Amino acid sequence: MGRWGRVILVAFAALAFASSAQAKPQLGITGDLPRFQTLTGQDSTVHQAFLGWGQGLSYGSPFVSLFGTLTPIPMIHLGTNRGTSKKEAITPAQIAAGAGDGYLFGLNAAIAEWGKGIYIRPMAEMNNYTVNWSGYTKSGKLKAGHTPADYRKAFERIYLIVHGGSAATISAKLKALGMPGISQDLASNPFPRVRVVWSPLAGGNPRVAGNAAQNYYPGAAYVDVDGGDIYDEVPTDTAPWNDLEALYKASVVHGRPFSVPEWGLSVDDPTYIRHMCTFLTTNTRTEEAGFYESRPGSKWDIEPKLKSKTEYGGCLTPLGAAVPAWAAASKTTPPGNTSTQPTITFTAGGQTLGSVSAPIGADEIELDMVPATGIIAKAYWIRGGKSLGPMTVPAGATGAVFETKSGGAAPTPLIRPRAGTDFHVKWTSSGTITAAWWTRVGKLLAQIPVTAGETSIAMTQGS
Repeated sequence: MGRWGRVILVAFAALAFASSAQAKPQLGITGDLPRFQTLTGQDSTVHQAFLGWGQGLSYGSPFVSLFGTLTPIPMIHLGTNRGTSKKEAITPAQIAAGAGDGYLFGLNAAIAEWGKGIYIRPMAEMNNYTVNWSGYTKSGKLKAGHTPADYRKAFERIYLIVHGGSAATISAKLKALGMPGISQDLASNPFPRVRVVWSPLAGGNPRVAGNAAQNYYPGAAYVDVDGGDIYDEVPTDTAPWNDLEALYKASVVHGRPFSVPEWGLSVDDPTYIRHMCTFLTTNTRTEEAGFYESRPGSKWDIEPKLKSKTEYGGCLTPLGAAVPAWAAASKTTPPGNTSTQPTITFTAGGQTLGSVSAPIGADEIELDMVPATGIIAKAYWIRGGKSLGPMTVPAGATGAVFETKSGGAAPTPLIRPRAGTDFHVKWTSSGTITAAWWTRVGKLLAQIPVTAGETSIAMTQGS
């Protein structure tokens, strides 16, 4: 394609996203939103949370429940950590190869059920050696399975699955990118309601040529909002503003709105706050800026930084925009209606210990108990007779409530037979439970009668 052809394409891309540019940005926060409003007066419209790989599906609060705690507009950062530890659960190369599809399918379905505005921010600051998904070590050595090329493919895959569509369409795009396709249709989550954010660290760390932010850019076709993070740790205002400006200029070329999903300071530096105010009022394509963080005791918390807090309330807080029209609900659920969301809630002595949502396509669940105590030692989601892998079971769980749809009456728990070691439930795609049974070491012990149209069932160890 000639030079003028490329110019025309860039111009069209810019026009397509022109409606995203706004005179005032959405102001966001990571941490305690009401507390931050008390400290600064900011009416935060974006509330960010950082998730480990699998969180929201195989452990922790189910996605949709989590989204509900992050209103008005959730921003979900997807990391590759295993739970709250610093260990890596999956590499970018493995994500690109499809190893994380089950989790991403679950996220796709939850976003569709949420039905309102949401930001998804996969593996941010990939040019920062301190995160697991970084491409380089502190010394500047390239990491196998984490290269910029691995990252770009992983990001592209996440983008396509999050936005969803038919298996045929998504697979064709994935295969054209050199990745395996998918085998099932996904819910459609279109822009502008769903916005996938790409955001490196301004400047990067280490500062080696291969670790430059644009080496990780997957292409504008797989990004909804460009971005950059910037922090201030040494007075007076030594933050890499030139690098953030360069990221902003690149977003204009890409035809994408800009964001600053993380910015904060570990020192009391009102000059840095004023600089951010200037950046936001000058660079009007910036649609979101999220302060990190509101948490007592954190070195990034603004409360003890009296000069910065005062400056923030004076120049930053007034810049905030109202919740935009694109974030409004795309669907309404009449009062009293229920939604299909297979979920298991683990209990002990009648007390809730935790809940886990089923991955997309799961049609059976298996709970394995310790015979002598009745404690649930393992639990599995199953699809088509094949295990989808173990889920995290809270320690000491001796009971469980399984529901395919929310909003129904709580079922009366079935008492585990003394000889029973396994509890199984099977259901249809519409959420109707079709069968349940007890087994002993894999052999059928007893069928459990199921009422027509039943959508919930519970079991317990008993007294």
